[in-house]
Amino acid sequence: MVEVTFTYDFHPNIDEKAYAILAKKATSMMLSAEGFIEFRAHRNMTGSPHVRRTSVWVSLAEWAKFAQQPEFQKLTAEFRTYVTNLNVMLWGPSPITPDPIRA
Repeated sequence: MVEVTFTYDFHPNIDEKAYAILAKKATSMMLSAEGFIEFRAHRNMTGSPHVRRTSVWVSLAEWAKFAQQPEFQKLTAEFRTYVTNLNVMLWGPSPITPDPIRA
């Protein structure tokens, strides 16, 4: 399993409606992608980065297959017009604690 995390800030004075439409389109694409497990989005309560979006995939290969699609590449280019300080991180399970620990 792999988690793909995007963190970013918004450009000042962005068109929030246009951004929301684009974000929904990206989420929709993931929902129908092979190997997709789940998606989470968070807003930072203390400042920058403003947003953290995390998608969970069966494998790195499944994520790569999705990310290389021309439609996703086009969407990503448009996405960059709304954000700054974009950081993408790929996370895998810890060898010491591979599963969540819950009460």
